Amino acid sequence: MSDFRAVEDAWLALQNGADSQLRAEAVVFLGEQRYAPAVPHLIELLRGADPGTRYLTAKALGQIGDEAEAAVPALLEALRGDDMFLRAGVTGALIKIGYPAVPGLTVALFDDSNAVKRAACKALGKIGNPRAVPALTNALQDANAGVRRLAQEALERIESHDQRETD
Repeated sequence: MSDFRAVEDAWLALQNGADSQLRAEAVVFLGEQRYAPAVPHLIELLRGADPGTRYLTAKALGQIGDEAEAAVPALLEALRGDDMFLRAGVTGALIKIGYPAVPGLTVALFDDSNAVKRAACKALGKIGNPRAVPALTNALQDANAGVRRLAQEALERIESHDQRETD
């Protein structure tokens, strides 16, 4: 997709306010290269770029993984938006970041938005950290049937993950 041959070229394009197509290519390339020094700039894009770039930025942060821990607050903020495609990309990024995202995701289980709570349940189940069990157990009492179902699935995943580790 891109003509970038080196991280430095993509990084310069991103920093120098390249046109939207080149910026999108730089975001994708930096994510593929797991270029953690780009995280602060990617956080800025996640908060203020066009919807397509925000989605690509969330995916790039997920590819960077746990080294993108600093982006968790911005990802959680983006999770609360109305764009369901962005929410899916953000959820995937939080899953890939893993354990550092768990505290924020457990707080998201108490959000006013059912979509946010469902995304948090999904992410917490895939991350599989037992620290989420009390909040997920509480979510079993949620007024929304979808939240309750996903909380149950998340708890089952965590229990299954725990059993595999003890076997």
